[in-house]
Order: sequence, then structure tokens, then C-alpha cells
Amino acid sequence: MVAFISHRPIRVGIVDDNRSFRCTLHSSLDRLQNLRVVAEAVNGDEALAMVEYLHPDVVLMSIPALEGVETTRIIKSRFPDTKVIILSVHTDRTDTGNAFQAGACRELPKDCGEEELAHAIRECSTGPSKIVGNPPHS
Repeated sequence: MVAFISHRPIRVGIVDDNRSFRCTLHSSLDRLQNLRVVAEAVNGDEALAMVEYLHPDVVLMSIPALEGVETTRIIKSRFPDTKVIILSVHTDRTDTGNAFQAGACRELPKDCGEEELAHAIRECSTGPSKIVGNPPHS
């Protein structure tokens, strides 16, 4: 089998009920190399539709309440290849624990820096820049 490297950008979906936050995050991520925001959603129902139709590699999920955790659980059960990163204002251990039990791969505060968020997205993603097949031996 031939090895190759995919240079397709990591496809990101954003779920948050705050329009200003979504727009700021969208603009910030689109400036970064190998990341592209493919959609934004306001709530759990929109998030599920976004994942079903657009298949982002990573979803940035706000957890303002239990809805974010339950939406994460549904995404992971129906679309196991989609990674979910929880963005939270609070560092409540219960919400974080529930999010990880639901299948989230990371949890970050909403006010984390652009570099930290980009690193988490790249770390969680199994999409671009991965070697597929058997690499040649030296």
C-alpha cells in the first residue's frame, strides 16, 4: 500500500448560543493554517443537523447546561469519528466529568488562547496530515 499525507484542512463546527462568541471564534480559527470552520450552531438540535450533514472533524461544544453534554453523547454515539471539545465558562467538575463520560476528547475554558485551542483541535483530530497506508521503510 502506498503512503500519502492528506493536506485537507481540519473541518470544525462551533456550537454556542452567543452569536458574538461564535463569530469571534469563527474568524479566529479561519485565520489559522489547516483549520476551516464549516458551520455554526446555536443549540443541540442544530448541532446534530450540522454533524449529520457536514461531518466536521471536530465540534467545539459550549456546555451552558445539560444540553451540551447530552448533545455530545448523541454525536459520539451516532458519529463516533467526530471529536468533541467542550468549551466552558465554568470549571465545574460535574459538568466536565459528565462531558468526558459523554465522549468529549478535551475540555477548555472559553477564554483559552487561540494557540491553546488550535493545539487541542489538532491533537483531537484524526483528519488532516495523518499518514495513511504503510510508510516506506528506510
